[in-house]
Amino acid sequence: MIYLLAFFCSPLALLFEGKPISALFNFILYILSIVCWATIIFFHAGFLLWIVCVLHAVLAINNAREERRARRIIAASKSE
Repeated sequence: MIYLLAFFCSPLALLFEGKPISALFNFILYILSIVCWATIIFFHAGFLLWIVCVLHAVLAINNAREERRARRIIAASKSE
């Protein structure tokens, strides 16, 4: 579900995942893509910026989940 949110509103998905600095960076790119999309001249640049935002959000969310999973595995192995 978080990946679907990352597709439609990537800064919000990063905030929900607990990555505020990444969300701020992504928000700036997201606003820039909307501004470029609103102009006819830079329409394609806006689309490319939006793709970059979505990829950044998906990769950051995936990385955060992998880190959490690794921490759980390490904690479980230490308690035994």
